[in-house]
Amino acid sequence: MAPGESRVSLPELRRRVSAALDQAFVPREIFFRSADRFHHFRLSVRLQKVAAGVAAGVVVWVLFASGATVVQTFLIGAQDRQIEKHRLAYFNLLTEFNDYQTQLSQITGDLEENQTYLLSLLEQDPANKKALKAAQARLKESATEHARALVAREGVRAKMAQFEADLRGIADRNQTMKTQVAELRSTLENSRAERDQVAAAREQLLQRLGEAEQELQQAAETKQALEETIAGLQHELAGSRSDKAALQGDQKALQETIAGLQGQVKDARSRTGDLEAQVAALNARVTLQDEKNRHLLGERNFLERRVAGLEGRLVDLRDAQKGVIERLSEQARLSVDVVERTVEMTGLDVNQLITQANKEANRDQGGPFVPAEDNMAAHFTPGVQIAASVNQLDEQLTRWAALQQVVSALPLLAPLDQYRISSGYGARKDPVNGRTAKHYAVDFAAPMRTPVYATAPGKVVFAGWRGRYGRMVEIDHGFGIRTRYGHLHKILVKVGQEVGHREKIGLVGSSGRSTGPHVHYEVRYKGKVQNPMKFLEAGRYVFKG
Repeated sequence: MAPGESRVSLPELRRRVSAALDQAFVPREIFFRSADRFHHFRLSVRLQKVAAGVAAGVVVWVLFASGATVVQTFLIGAQDRQIEKHRLAYFNLLTEFNDYQTQLSQITGDLEENQTYLLSLLEQDPANKKALKAAQARLKESATEHARALVAREGVRAKMAQFEADLRGIADRNQTMKTQVAELRSTLENSRAERDQVAAAREQLLQRLGEAEQELQQAAETKQALEETIAGLQHELAGSRSDKAALQGDQKALQETIAGLQGQVKDARSRTGDLEAQVAALNARVTLQDEKNRHLLGERNFLERRVAGLEGRLVDLRDAQKGVIERLSEQARLSVDVVERTVEMTGLDVNQLITQANKEANRDQGGPFVPAEDNMAAHFTPGVQIAASVNQLDEQLTRWAALQQVVSALPLLAPLDQYRISSGYGARKDPVNGRTAKHYAVDFAAPMRTPVYATAPGKVVFAGWRGRYGRMVEIDHGFGIRTRYGHLHKILVKVGQEVGHREKIGLVGSSGRSTGPHVHYEVRYKGKVQNPMKFLEAGRYVFKG
């Protein structure tokens, strides 16, 4: 590319090609006359482009078929030359094979002569050993040459078999090439026939185009005459249209005048109807208002009497509510006492647990401060008493809810359904070395692989091997309460998993420092060990009913 030239982009090249095609293909019309009648048909740009594309496709197909035929002819010639070369090699091998057969025959004859000579020597004097040795040497040489001839014959046979296979493959390929050439020749014949048909159609189209051009010229002359006649008619029509426009203007003016008069009559009628309707509506409203006034007066008297009765009923309802609230408060107090006694049986601080539960319950709250106003309590003295009772009941229920939350986190049941306590909490004799030791847990003995359950809902914080505990699971139940399950045979939970009450967490085993299958069960509160038996006694107290 020269330095001064600029590289044409692909969109610019497409635009130029499109512009050239639009200039080459423009809408055309062909007129022809038949039996004193003019006919014409329109050649659109799209139709012209399709016809040109079809013609170009036919030309390309003819060129491709001709080229393919030439290429196939060249390939067939090359295959024929290769076949001739292989035939010549085959004939050379046959000649060489015949030579080997001749040599083999000669060697066989020599062997037979040597054998005859040896037999004759054996039949003669046995003292002729020297001649016998010479004959044996000749016999060995003949045997060696015979072996070589056999090996050469086998090689020739292998080469002949290979050449025969090659010749069969070349014959197959030659047959395939001949089939392809026949197909291509058939395709070429068809394309030539199609090309002849296209040429004939083209000649016929050119002939029709010439006739159409002649008819188009005649139609142009007729069109010019008709245009002159149409021009005269249009001049006369313009004069008639000007007269018609003047008449239409007068008619329009009259219609506008009539429409204005009709509108004024209509407005007058509508105003009269509106005034009559307004008068009727005012009369109806006056009558209706009188009836409403009389009705409202009666309702006022009725409501005054009803308010007096409702005030009496309100006093009765407040008395009844007060009694209900007092009974509920007493029941809530009794329930709170029962739950507090249960928690106290575990040895934990009840008030400390309730304070922690209330903090967690009131953690996610907010909103603007709006002071509460009790208008009824300001006017009625019993309302103040009911409010105090409700507040007391609310405090009892809040404490009861906190206690319920705490109790739900307490491990009040044993980790096994069926068990035997093999070692309690406190001092004991060590089962391994026999020395006195402290045992800060309870051992629940059971058969191997007995299911172990979580004693309260919580989150698994450890699940794996921990020294003397063996396979151990530790669960955090909230409020600083945790339980441990040691010496397991198999762990069925993972760290971070949420477990429910009495959900299976493992199987009884004897891993770690253990003398038999059991569960080493610990309860801890804020890191300090607790006596699990107190929790079990509290559980029996809760579930005794």
